[in-house]
Amino acid sequence: MWGKTFDSVAWGWPAPCAGDGTIVLASLLYSTTGEGLDSTWRSVPMNISGSPPGRYYRPELDVVRFLAFLLVFLTHTLPHGGEPRVTAVLKGFAPLFYNAATACSFGLSLFFTLSAFLICELLLREKQASGTVRVNQFYIRRILRIWPLYYLGLALGLGFAFPAGGDRSTLVGMGWYAVFQGAWYNTLYTTLNTPSGPLWSVSVKHCCRKTMYGFSAALIVAANAWLFFLGQNHVTYARIWNNTFVQFENFAAGILLCLVLRTWLPKMAAWTRLLVFLGAGLCWMEAAALVQSNTLVVEAPGSWQLMGHYALASVGSVLILIAFLGIEAGVLPRWGVYLGRISFGLYVYHGFAIYIAKRFLFAPVASYASPLILAKGLTTLGLDVVMAAISYRFFETPFLKMKQRHAVIPTEPVSGG
Repeated sequence: MWGKTFDSVAWGWPAPCAGDGTIVLASLLYSTTGEGLDSTWRSVPMNISGSPPGRYYRPELDVVRFLAFLLVFLTHTLPHGGEPRVTAVLKGFAPLFYNAATACSFGLSLFFTLSAFLICELLLREKQASGTVRVNQFYIRRILRIWPLYYLGLALGLGFAFPAGGDRSTLVGMGWYAVFQGAWYNTLYTTLNTPSGPLWSVSVKHCCRKTMYGFSAALIVAANAWLFFLGQNHVTYARIWNNTFVQFENFAAGILLCLVLRTWLPKMAAWTRLLVFLGAGLCWMEAAALVQSNTLVVEAPGSWQLMGHYALASVGSVLILIAFLGIEAGVLPRWGVYLGRISFGLYVYHGFAIYIAKRFLFAPVASYASPLILAKGLTTLGLDVVMAAISYRFFETPFLKMKQRHAVIPTEPVSGG
């Protein structure tokens, strides 16, 4: 149940492992050509109105972070097919429901795309402001944001696993996770069956910071070549999803969006944004349909289905960012902005919230057809929010303050609240 997850960026979520090194290089090469750094770019600043010069904070992206988390939460709590009573109740609408449940997993794709977009944007701004990119400072900031909560999540996962009947293989898997190789452990062996299992996506991000350098086009080619190979060899969808290389397309999409928007911030009417958002949803629904047969995900999709699946996931993620970028801060729900700011904690703790609710609070509620299933879901989400809020206030905030000391471009709200 812990197999599919998400994660995110320089704003609060862990930035994509597979992306950081590539994004650093792409940003440096792009900025040294002078493109995107001329008077045209300066005339359309992307920082929110009222923020001090040099600060980059866009609250609408906090809302996107929460949306991405909520989608991942749903993909871990909704049935994905084969639930007889749900199918009986929904009848002909069952395939559409299960398709939507599968599409929720693209919250992970959205996190990766947003992460790449923000890191690229911040590095280009740093290059413009200081004339260089201090790579060592960049990695210090990432470590201070990611490592403390990541390792706390792993430690808590060990504490939960063994009283619940965990075996020695769990300890081996945790060893892989501890050196940011969780994605490869899940790909080569099996999904880590603990509440911290979703942290594999943090390792997708972190490992590639050190090893992956190249351009967006190369990432897209690499991702699709790998998808074609996996499809030809009938690798199961679950193993493909956990594979680091197949996520490259999302990182490339975020980088390309950043470079395109260097001279343009979307200014659209509300109805236009809604259409773009609905277009993203259609892309994701079609992507899910490519790997789904009736109510179940195909165990081993073909190469072309996989390539279309991940391409549409990336396009949908880009469309969501376009739909949100430029929305005035005054129309955004304050609770949505706040939940986006604590979204890394929501991600880390949601597995524990699911475990606690399932084992201790709603143990008899085993069927998705139970009338208590909605109460179970809302209680689980509420428990997750409480844990993440406490963690953000008392555990993460000291590290965030240290992180800001190394920032060239501040990314926190002016109030710091």
